[in-house]
Amino acid sequence: MGAAADAKPASIAQPGTLGRSLGVVQGAALITGAMIGSGVFTNPGKVVGIMGAVGPSLILWVLGAAIAYFASMNYAELGSRITASGGDAPFLDYAFQSPRRFFASMYSWTRIFLINPGYNASLAVIAGSYLTSAFPHVFPEDPEVAGGEYYAKRIGAVILVVQTLACVPSNKVAGKFITFVTSIAVLCLLAFSVTGLFVLFGVAPNVRNLENFSAAHLFQGTTTNPGDWASALFKVLWAFDGFANLASSLSELKDPERNIRRSTVMGISTVGLLYILANISYLVVLSYSDMSTLGSGVASQWATNVFGPTGQVIVMLLIFLCVCSCCFVTLFSASRIAHATGESGLMYPPRFFSTVNARFGTPINALLFNFAISMVLLMVPQGDTFWFIIDLVSYPLWVFYGLTAFALLTIKHRAAGSIFAHDDNFSGVQVNAIGPVLIVLVSLFLVIFPFFQESMVLSSSLAWACIAVGVVPYFLLSRGSNKDKAAGAGVV
Repeated sequence: MGAAADAKPASIAQPGTLGRSLGVVQGAALITGAMIGSGVFTNPGKVVGIMGAVGPSLILWVLGAAIAYFASMNYAELGSRITASGGDAPFLDYAFQSPRRFFASMYSWTRIFLINPGYNASLAVIAGSYLTSAFPHVFPEDPEVAGGEYYAKRIGAVILVVQTLACVPSNKVAGKFITFVTSIAVLCLLAFSVTGLFVLFGVAPNVRNLENFSAAHLFQGTTTNPGDWASALFKVLWAFDGFANLASSLSELKDPERNIRRSTVMGISTVGLLYILANISYLVVLSYSDMSTLGSGVASQWATNVFGPTGQVIVMLLIFLCVCSCCFVTLFSASRIAHATGESGLMYPPRFFSTVNARFGTPINALLFNFAISMVLLMVPQGDTFWFIIDLVSYPLWVFYGLTAFALLTIKHRAAGSIFAHDDNFSGVQVNAIGPVLIVLVSLFLVIFPFFQESMVLSSSLAWACIAVGVVPYFLLSRGSNKDKAAGAGVV
């Protein structure tokens, strides 16, 4: 290996150019803001429907918080060892040095071609669904037309157009917007949680419904199909995604070796508690039949039961705003990741993705590429688009989460001679190997068992096909790199 491959990654002992300004609470807020999006408003009912009972569904939400914690700490160590941008690509590039840049390139391709546009398309269509739920007379969806998503998809398309255009003129828009986004999301979730507690303790006895906690629905009827468990866990982990956000800002965190764990525990515990309370809020208001069959419509029915038709409109508009905000931030981030991989030569053609608009200083090509793929994913599926995209995107996401956790084990073994040994030559964050081992095991479960669930076979197969196609841009990138080396050496 050359000097670049053997060089020791940077430690977070060296502060970044922005300085260390983030305390424990601010670090926790970065995690909280990244995680709270549409998932907790859309997925609880779907999880109950898949699992067949309330008890195991709640257990999965607790398990999701634990998985998010361990995964977040893994990224904390990786982010302190390797400080380059580009998502997981630099971690994979450093860990797996042969074949050169293969896994980093495959990750970059999948992230930019499928995962990031999938995020945007799913958020756009569910935002459209919430707006149509708020005004059903203005947007009368027909189940026989476009799978009942005719207006939702067109509203989603408008959202993508407007937000993509908003990202073109300035790099500072998302930075100014993120505090507002977090506030809206947290306030909506708090409103759900507090209202549910009021109902539970008898403030609105005519609304309270404890059917879901009866013996007939608590554990009775729980599915034994591992494919169902994998499908439900995907829906839960989708709501917790964003757990790696703080790792990208370690250079700004005060005393990171000590505070990273505190911030992570605080952030994920806060989100996990709010998610559990939101689930309880749904369960004490909705009947089991509604909870298990309405899917993404549980929030709308919950609002109707608690506040009536007028309150339902207000709640749907608040959630619509929350999801639109989340969509904007993910769209902004997607273009920056694509730009970073283009600059690193990990996405083909690199010059296209690394191009920055001369007037605005924004990655215009990366924005337009993300927009185009997002529109395809939004418009092509017919019926249950949101759930199809979640399955399609979650599968490769957890393929690479598992691979990145294995990369951390590889780096730890290479540095200290054992995955359980402490690296005395590294002053940054170090986690116990149990964390990455757990994430690898979770990843294997989520990669294997969706093929035991009929509804996930197509999306999982398409995800593998997309990953496999990444071999083509990897080959083209390798070929271009070899040509450059030959030219530099004077070889014709």
